Amino acid sequence: MSAPKDMFFESEVRPEQNGRLLLDSLSERFTYHSREEWMDRLSRGLVSINGKTADLETLGHRGDKVIYHVENYSEPDVPTHYETLFEDEEFLLVAKPAGVPVHHTGRIFYNTFTAIIRRGFDCETATPMHRLDRDTGGIMLFAKSADTASRFQKHLDRILLRKFYLAVVPGEFPEGEVRCDLPLSENPSAPIRIKMYHTPGGKPCSTVFRRLAVLPGAAAKSVSSETAVENSCRSLVECELLTGRKHQIRAHLAELGFPIVGDRLYSFDGKFYQKMSGGGSLSEEDFDLLGAHHQMLYAYKVQLQLPYWDEPRVFTDFHFPEDMATALKSVDFTTAGSLPL
Repeated sequence: MSAPKDMFFESEVRPEQNGRLLLDSLSERFTYHSREEWMDRLSRGLVSINGKTADLETLGHRGDKVIYHVENYSEPDVPTHYETLFEDEEFLLVAKPAGVPVHHTGRIFYNTFTAIIRRGFDCETATPMHRLDRDTGGIMLFAKSADTASRFQKHLDRILLRKFYLAVVPGEFPEGEVRCDLPLSENPSAPIRIKMYHTPGGKPCSTVFRRLAVLPGAAAKSVSSETAVENSCRSLVECELLTGRKHQIRAHLAELGFPIVGDRLYSFDGKFYQKMSGGGSLSEEDFDLLGAHHQMLYAYKVQLQLPYWDEPRVFTDFHFPEDMATALKSVDFTTAGSLPL
């Protein structure tokens, strides 16, 4: 669904901005517009405060309601479809497509996945209980009300008992169960600050990996060096999160030498992520090197135990992105995995 041409964004004046020019507050807080652009918008009456049109001399006070009118609004196209796996009075279990962010970004406000679900179910209070990266698709649990979210958010592991992902990696992943307990953290001095690195003082992280299949004949690329080398196979790996840190599966697989096919941040030393963050776009040659248009990571299975159920239930979803679906077309999922389907 396309975003409306006229959008209204709402915020509140923060305590530290009390008594300051609204122009100063907007310029410092919302840097996607320059100070000159905010001056222009205030001069044209596109900003209001507590229901009254603001101007260049308007002061903001703690808690004031600020509304900014955007004309001819547009944002990048993202997939807006989803699958409903379960719904009752308190919860929604849905499958998110790859390519849509859960929360708003610098360029996407209207078609975040949370906003899509709220509109789709006519439920303005629907709240995601956890998140997936923009480029990762799969199962997500939403609470329908703020009360339900607050009651279960801090103890999510009591209802969302187990979470499983599928990842496609280049080469032949080891057989058996591989547990990775490498601690992870960001490195403020690294060229890519959002990336997670293995550091002794990082946050404890644990992931269990199980190879489900070797996919012969895939034209996978080795990402261990700048030189692309053809591999004879890829591996399908089931990943079970025992903790829930940022980028945990992606970082752990990269540390093990098996970065996920299509992962722009953790393969090729992040050069494709840097290209995009610098304002560039990826070419088909870039995607050929990456091996996919979206990273081949999908949250495909959960074990859920709601308080009013007698027994846990297992839910699965296999609406993979096109590249991943093609890679996995020969896999029989009725016999794969660590929990029965």
